[in-house]
Amino acid sequence: MWRRFGDEAFTALVAVVVTVEAGVLLVLVLLLGGRATGLVGPSRVRGTLLAAIVSVTLGLVVLTVYVLAYQGISHRKELAFERSRSRWVGVWLDVLYLDREPPPPPLPHGAVAALLEVRETLKGIEGARVAQIVDRFGLGERFARGVRAPKISARLEAVEALAQARIPSALPDLIALIADPEHVVRVAAARAGVRTLAAVPPGQDRDVGAADLIQALEINQLPRGVVEEVLLLGEDAAPQLVGELLLRLDAPTASLKAGLNAAGRLQLFTFTDELIRFVDHADPEIRAAAFRAFRSIGYLPPEAEPAVMAALHDPVEFVRIHAARAARLLHVETAVPVLWKALGDPSWWVRRAAARSLVNLGEAGRRELAIAGAAHPDRYAREMASQVLRDADALLTPVAGVG
Repeated sequence: MWRRFGDEAFTALVAVVVTVEAGVLLVLVLLLGGRATGLVGPSRVRGTLLAAIVSVTLGLVVLTVYVLAYQGISHRKELAFERSRSRWVGVWLDVLYLDREPPPPPLPHGAVAALLEVRETLKGIEGARVAQIVDRFGLGERFARGVRAPKISARLEAVEALAQARIPSALPDLIALIADPEHVVRVAAARAGVRTLAAVPPGQDRDVGAADLIQALEINQLPRGVVEEVLLLGEDAAPQLVGELLLRLDAPTASLKAGLNAAGRLQLFTFTDELIRFVDHADPEIRAAAFRAFRSIGYLPPEAEPAVMAALHDPVEFVRIHAARAARLLHVETAVPVLWKALGDPSWWVRRAAARSLVNLGEAGRRELAIAGAAHPDRYAREMASQVLRDADALLTPVAGVG
């Protein structure tokens, strides 16, 4: 914690100590060169060597004392801050639930931190009341000024505060900050922006904010993992964000992958019909992501069933894997024969996915798996069917002495 508050002083101190030591050592090297040529006497070399040893020792002592002292001071300040924050949490809860008057401005640091913590925790009507208190004290404008600070640490601190405060009026500032030259600030601004977007009431403002946020993510080329994280943090605004990625005909491939993965992980059922458009996409990762999304959502539209069966013969292995996993959503009469054929796939992973899908089909699938284990024409298919069936039976069998 001491570096959080004393990084500049520590940097200056280290610079001074290193400069002094380097100067003394440089003089010592020059004197040793002169001694080798006979131009400098031994007494002067000994004196300079002693001065070098003393300066190095004093430098190490000064640095050690500074670090230990600052750690101790910072620890005491941190404890005092935590006590203040805990006390102020109680004060804000009394304001909310006992209708007490808020304290007069200006608020100390502990009070601001406690208010943001309460804002982040409470939802619904209570959360709206906390938002009014935040607005009453002008914290939104204060944090918005912080995102334009020259220091990275100050910008990050302001972004973190806005992420907790979730003030809708701060959304444009956060979206603009996604273009910050520092990657860590861009990522923090994206996270804070989506959390703020979730606090915007449904309607045109949220739709416009979602479009602007997605545009900023694409223009500044944030990594796909960061984009997916942003979508998952969208809460009630997630459908608008995912829709901005999947409903556009000109969306980049990276955006489509992120949108498909988010639609599956968030189980956005409303996008199942839209997912059909991607099952025969030219990019195999897009095809695989579409089948993965169907499996995660747990529903396969009838129009997508032929694509799943066709993808079991896709030339790309990982597409066949996800198609085999999605095949469990087919009607049993359709799924059993196609998964029987998939058990003979050259890929071990496809065979395993097909066998596990048969297990998930219930009694009919298990029965077919048992037959495959004994009579499938492919030896590797027989081995996989028997192994997966044994694993499934082991999970269903209670352990002795338990229960």
